[in-house]
Amino acid sequence: MEHSFEPIIDDRSRLLILGSLPGVRSLMENEYYANRQNNFWKIIFSVLGRPLCTDYLSKVLLLHDHHIALWDVIKSANRSGSSDSNIKAAIANDIPKLLQDHPGISFIIFNGQFAFKSYRNFFGKPQPPFEVLLSTSPACAGRDAEKFEMWERAVKGALEDTLKSFTAPSEKRSFG
Repeated sequence: MEHSFEPIIDDRSRLLILGSLPGVRSLMENEYYANRQNNFWKIIFSVLGRPLCTDYLSKVLLLHDHHIALWDVIKSANRSGSSDSNIKAAIANDIPKLLQDHPGISFIIFNGQFAFKSYRNFFGKPQPPFEVLLSTSPACAGRDAEKFEMWERAVKGALEDTLKSFTAPSEKRSFG
């Protein structure tokens, strides 16, 4: 049985990025997206205009500094290898409680279809606005340019919208 990590989140978080379940390398190193073949950190650092670093604490601080929370949909599951397609007997993290405890989160990005479908199977349609992006995993290789562009647009757009609505309550958008 494999288990996810605790969320990276604080009271200033506005954007929640949800993956599925940490892969083998991440579990070994006890770090989100530790597999260097996964483009998550490369994309996030690029989108936020920072040079890529390898220090995990610096990565976590970058997320906090930009009001980004990170977690996985699946709390635990049986799985051989790192492929999402091998996940069996999944148990969900309590994402509704996380959202209740952190009401500033106003947008969710799903790191791949599997994360989104898992969320939907456990909880139904996400309540904050959301977007499903190409997975940053090596399984989605060959579409790197499209992936980087998609992530850049979504992350920048979500941060601009959520921070604008947070700092200017009278101008809050209705997501009906």
